[in-house]
Amino acid sequence: MRVTSKLVLGLVVVLAATTMVGCPSKEVIVIDNYPEFSLEKLAKDVVSFFYRGSASSPLEVGDIIVGTDGGGFLRRILAVNEGSEKVATDTEDASLADAVDSGALDADVTFTPEDFAKAGVPLAKAGTTILDVSGLVIYSKDGFTVSISRGTLDYAPTISLDAAFSGHKLQSFKAVTSGPMTLDLNVKLAASKTATTSYETNIIPPIVKPFVFSIGPVPVAGVATLSFPFGIVGSVNGAASIESGFDATSVVTIGAELADGDWSNLSDFGPIDFNGHAPVWTVASSAGVDVYVRAKAELSLYGCSSLNGSVIPYIAADAQILPPPQSVLVTAGVNADLGYKLGIFDFTLSQKTWNFTGPSATLYSWTAPVN
Repeated sequence: MRVTSKLVLGLVVVLAATTMVGCPSKEVIVIDNYPEFSLEKLAKDVVSFFYRGSASSPLEVGDIIVGTDGGGFLRRILAVNEGSEKVATDTEDASLADAVDSGALDADVTFTPEDFAKAGVPLAKAGTTILDVSGLVIYSKDGFTVSISRGTLDYAPTISLDAAFSGHKLQSFKAVTSGPMTLDLNVKLAASKTATTSYETNIIPPIVKPFVFSIGPVPVAGVATLSFPFGIVGSVNGAASIESGFDATSVVTIGAELADGDWSNLSDFGPIDFNGHAPVWTVASSAGVDVYVRAKAELSLYGCSSLNGSVIPYIAADAQILPPPQSVLVTAGVNADLGYKLGIFDFTLSQKTWNFTGPSATLYSWTAPVN
């Protein structure tokens, strides 16, 4: 028999703006509302607490426990083991559909200059979100080097999340990442011999922003992350040196919506004008190389990676010297991808992924005249 009643209290939202409407399941215990509990261990199947209560704990098999400590947790209790000052629970994952009978979540996370400064990323100017990527080496191995001779990148999107529950089911869901992107890049490739590679690296530290949303009294805890991995795909047959780049600005929206069991694509590439930089090149044989940056915004809820969207600007160089006909082509473009793992919202929903081909343009084209 429980001697402590379950409390139903609202939570103050931290680092995020949200509308809170919700009716929790009767089985839900919001640990944040019990000062006698403090988290000891949060593992895959176990959650344990220090317990300072005057009577036995209120936790029982079948309860759903939810809290914000340790990055957040949402678990169903399978077994309870009580000691003199500790309570350990064997658990399994629960979903928000399990925890919320009916309710809605309407929340935004926006990356700010303060977030960029806290992450220690290289900035073109203090108090901005403009990354200075000049001089970064993307790849260097076996006589094959790709670097950014000069460059800036500005992307600080807003992630918007809407979800509605009724009858312990997710009825509708919408997630959108949107914001202006401005970049000015010059990429240099230098090879002394034949080489082939496919490589992606996190040269820049990720920008991490914890948050707490709420659906009524149920806290939805997680972390928003913005990262900028650079990558290269391609090959060079012999010695080569190519330097080129472009600058462009566009507002990019990546997202999708689930309503009445059907998905709708909400992604859109705004107008974009690729301003190409004059290339400088020498190629002994042939080369075909794509260099890109993946500007990736991600929401991780309760330690589970659930939502992510990437905007992927790229520059591609293709040169053919031997055998003839001789030609050089440099293009630029922006693609995108999107992935949702919705089990944390409702276990009946499967993973969804999308890939989008965006606008592209020819920056430079040359073909040797036929004699």
